Amino acid sequence: ADVVLQDGRVLAMDGLFAQPRTHMASPVAQQLGCAFEDGPMGSFIQVDMVQTTSVPNVFACGDAARAAGNVALAVADGVMAGFGAHRASMG
Repeated sequence: ADVVLQDGRVLAMDGLFAQPRTHMASPVAQQLGCAFEDGPMGSFIQVDMVQTTSVPNVFACGDAARAAGNVALAVADGVMAGFGAHRASMG
């Protein structure tokens, strides 16, 4: 397929990858007052190493709390969020 650039040049390509901007599917984090960061794909919830947000006892994980989507990292973030929540409930 041909791609026409803004300056009028035409490039023939076999494939093209695009990186769309994302947005939060739910307003809950914003309503709770969680801090956000801007990433290359859009804003995401700011968290620490155990997925704690800027709001005490609120945890976020996966694509909502990461600058880029990745299934394996989202699963690992979920484990860390569970650890963080458990640790917070103990003390």
